[in-house]
Amino acid sequence: MSETNIEYEANYKSALSYLKLSLKEQAIDCLNRAYSQVPAGHKTGDNIIYLDMLDSLAILYLEKGDREKTKSFVEEGLAVKNNHTDLLFLKSLLLMDEMRYDEMLEAIIHFFLSISEGDALLYNYKYVHEGVFKEIYDNLLPTAYKYAFEYRAIRDVVEKLLKAANNEWLKKACDIMAKIDSMRQEKES
Repeated sequence: MSETNIEYEANYKSALSYLKLSLKEQAIDCLNRAYSQVPAGHKTGDNIIYLDMLDSLAILYLEKGDREKTKSFVEEGLAVKNNHTDLLFLKSLLLMDEMRYDEMLEAIIHFFLSISEGDALLYNYKYVHEGVFKEIYDNLLPTAYKYAFEYRAIRDVVEKLLKAANNEWLKKACDIMAKIDSMRQEKES
């Protein structure tokens, strides 16, 4: 193991310790230091530490209200691992703020598909629990679907994905979409 790897892993572990103690500013400093030490060849979808750094930095900067830094970490992470569950969830939040509902709906659907891949423990996902699912089903998904321009086409794709994947989260998403479509039809009649 090279000296650089030891340094970025040590700073990453220090950041995790700070996070456990709720010392977020110190954690951000350590994570930024660790991030700056990751060699270009290590910035891959297989590097769990690198992805967790991006994920943690995105979350911490989102909490601070720095959407640009959050967006940059999310995009960098999804560029190397396009099915990273936490980063997809964060992307959907950012897209909601930008009122880009079609893309938001796409991120949510990818989020549901990524969960079924079963790598939640390996990648230390923070957004795979009941509270997040409730937020998605009660707020994010209905908002995105209600305001998406291509909602019908998206629903068709989701229904095809559901037939192919038999994904319980997609099933619930389809049920919500059907309910919203039913309410649309009632308003039009």
